[in-house]
Amino acid sequence: MNPRFDLRREPLFAGFLLTFCLIYTLWYPATISIDDESSIVALAWSIEHGTVFTENAGPLWGLPVGGHSISKFSPFHAALLVPAMALNWRLVFLVSAAFFVAGAFIVRGMLLRDGLGSGWTALYFLLAGALYYSQTALAAVPAAVMALLGVSLCLRDVPRPFLAGLAFGVSVLLHPWMGPIALVFCAVWIIENRLGGMIALMLGALPSVALLAAYNVVTTGSPVRNVYTILGHQHLFGGTHFFSFLTFYVASLVIFPLAGWSAFFPRWTRSWAVPAVGAVVIAMGSLYYYRDGLNFGSARVPAGIAAMAGLVPGQRFLLPFSMIACVPAARFLNSRLLAWDTTWLTAVRVAAIATFVVGFVMLSVFHQAYLRAFANIQQAIRQNIPPDAPVAVDPELAKEFAPLPAVYSRVTVLNVTDAPPSGEHIAILLPPGQSPPDSLTHNRKSTNVNIRSWVWNRDLLIIQPAQNGR
Repeated sequence: MNPRFDLRREPLFAGFLLTFCLIYTLWYPATISIDDESSIVALAWSIEHGTVFTENAGPLWGLPVGGHSISKFSPFHAALLVPAMALNWRLVFLVSAAFFVAGAFIVRGMLLRDGLGSGWTALYFLLAGALYYSQTALAAVPAAVMALLGVSLCLRDVPRPFLAGLAFGVSVLLHPWMGPIALVFCAVWIIENRLGGMIALMLGALPSVALLAAYNVVTTGSPVRNVYTILGHQHLFGGTHFFSFLTFYVASLVIFPLAGWSAFFPRWTRSWAVPAVGAVVIAMGSLYYYRDGLNFGSARVPAGIAAMAGLVPGQRFLLPFSMIACVPAARFLNSRLLAWDTTWLTAVRVAAIATFVVGFVMLSVFHQAYLRAFANIQQAIRQNIPPDAPVAVDPELAKEFAPLPAVYSRVTVLNVTDAPPSGEHIAILLPPGQSPPDSLTHNRKSTNVNIRSWVWNRDLLIIQPAQNGR
């Protein structure tokens, strides 16, 4: 089949693509909302201003190493955000969205080379986790899409291992989680091909290896030492939640994508490298100490909706394999639908795009309500605290002091057991109606801002420096 995109010949793929762009635009992310995004934005701001060290963006965004503050996040991903930061920081979300669209075209190309219709990209567009993270400033979608590209280049009828090495290398530069995935896939693929393509793969990955080593030397003094190892993240794969996480991730692959379990069977993957990647992703995610989910505070939503909303962010660590699994899932499902008549197939296509539209709109509305609450917090901070003022904040609020757009470079995390310095502003988030400790408000004026949405509610208390300096 001709891989050239033709709107008239591919109405289902075009419908998904255009609908994604429309819904994304209508509910464009209002702001960032988690610590990781704040740290990435602060790193991008630092790079925009000529350094990979984050001390100028504020003390909260890095680990002190060798007299500098170093972010644990990828400077190579943050560098992708710099052009957006230079124009308007809210444009940073377009980076993940653009990679999501690129991933759709990669899956489409794999399907067409396999003799399947591009309409099977429905499986990709129904990856709820990918849709969710396309609305964030995180590296999850960009890194996963680059790994997907590497897999696609290797599994062509005529493989392109050098370009695949480049793609895998870039995926690791964007997020270190891709390292084991890339190594395992490439190792199994090389064995399957009797060492064919090994040198080309290695040469393709070499520029990324050199860049990563150079960055480590600049920041930690060693080519193989990074901030994650200094923080001890290598010790966080202890398996404390192994069985519950394993159950979650295995169940997720039944749904995202539909029939995703087929990616563990060489009959549908046509390569042992894909099941190997699946085993690595499941093992790493299950052994890791943490799984994403949203904390809705006093959200006025049914428990079932809250549970679903927590399930979607939990797909983050699965994204590389979920994307790869779309093609074997399409092969399996296509083999089952060959005997269906045209009427039933039309009904399936309509159901697929209706599910995508309704699901993505619901996800976007829910997520936007959550983000609006944080946007209101950031606006209240800018209105009530000068950027150059010293301010003590509680840990939950700290992430809102990323440079958006002002740089609050004198921010410290509040220790509520100690009396705060009299010359500092204080900013804390409280459950609705809860009063702060008297020690924080004694001889100080305060402003209370009610942060309300149907998803997430808090009271923002901004306390001025003590009157008369006492």
